[in-house]
Order: sequence, then C-alpha cells, then structure tokens
Amino acid sequence: LCFAQAEPFRALASLAGAPRQGEKVSGDTGLWFRREDGQLFLLLCDGMGTGRPAAVDGNLAAELTARLLKAGFTAELAARLVNVALALKSEDESGATLDLISVDLYTGTARLFKAGAAPGFLVHGGRVRAVGDTSLPVGILGGVNGQSRVVHLTVGDYAVLVSDGLLVDGPGWVAKQLELSAAAGDAPEKVAKTLVETARVRAQKTGRPDDITAAVLRLEKCV
Repeated sequence: LCFAQAEPFRALASLAGAPRQGEKVSGDTGLWFRREDGQLFLLLCDGMGTGRPAAVDGNLAAELTARLLKAGFTAELAARLVNVALALKSEDESGATLDLISVDLYTGTARLFKAGAAPGFLVHGGRVRAVGDTSLPVGILGGVNGQSRVVHLTVGDYAVLVSDGLLVDGPGWVAKQLELSAAAGDAPEKVAKTLVETARVRAQKTGRPDDITAAVLRLEKCV
C-alpha cells in the first residue's frame, strides 16, 4: 500500500483570448497543468508583434517552458533556456514575454515569475492588487531580467495573468471588474471571458487594438 497526503486545495483555471482585429491568429499562448508533486502552473506567453510570427514565438516559449517545468526545472532556469532557444531560432529578432504562477495545492503558497510580462492581478479577501514591474521579454538579451515573488493564497482567491493588449487603456477598470467578479464568486471561465470581451470594446474605442488574453485561476477547498 502507498499512502499519500490529500491535497487540501484544488485550483480551477480558464483561458480566454482574441487576436488583434484583422489577424487570424493570436501571438499569445496560455497553458495550465498540474505536476505530480501537487504544483499547479498557469502560464502565459506573448510573442512580440502580432500575427503568425508572433504566434510562433509565443507558442515556442510557452510549450518549451511547460516541458521544462514538468521535468522539474525552476522558473528561473526554464526562462534562461527559453531565452537561448528564441535567440537561436532565426536570424530575425525573436522575443516573447513569460508570465507564470505556480501554486502549491498542499499549502496555498504561490510563486510568480515575470519576464517582460504585463502586470498581473491577485484577489485576496475580495481586495485586488496589481503585481509586476516593467522588464524585457526573453529572447532579446543574452540574459533574462525576470522578477520573482512569493504570495500566499487561500480559498476563494484569484490569480489573473493578462497580455498587454488587455491593458491598452490602463489597469484601473480591470481591478474594478475583478472586485465585482470576486464578490459574485464568478467561475474563472466567466471572469476570463468578461475581461477579454470588455477589453476588445475598449481597444476599439481607443484605436489601439492588440492580441488580448486573460488567464484566470481560483483556489478552492478540495472536497
């Protein structure tokens, strides 16, 4: 017999996105998966530019990062290897943001790693705060200027990753929308869809459309 500790938490995650108006594909790629050690990962990569070239870079960065994380690599080391892969991909400049959150389903401890990514959002106790500062994407320089942060989540908390196209006119409206969604207890699928649909309308009004993606995770008690 093999005995194992039951995970006290479970996480629900969902992705929603839309390509830039006039484009058939998005340069954003989002993934989420669970590792056998009880770590759940939510990942979002935004390829530089728009259209098919950006989609190639975004997908390469996301898929390679996911494979490395599944194999047990840390976020920092995975980012360095992805940086090398993008730099060697072609003679043309290639780059992608790397936005990652991992959650320990035994403790609720969450680790965030950002390289060139747009600010994300955490909803704890119904209150929203933005996380992340400006940095360069991977694939641009010889090294990676990533940012790491550790936070603690509990039942009912949300973690939200977004591409910069969703923040075309600032993060203020996103925080307000997340407060409303958290108060209503909306599922991650509904939250992500609402953010993307609202961002598309706002981008059309400002005349600055871009690829738009939202990745939403909510921590729940395991029953």
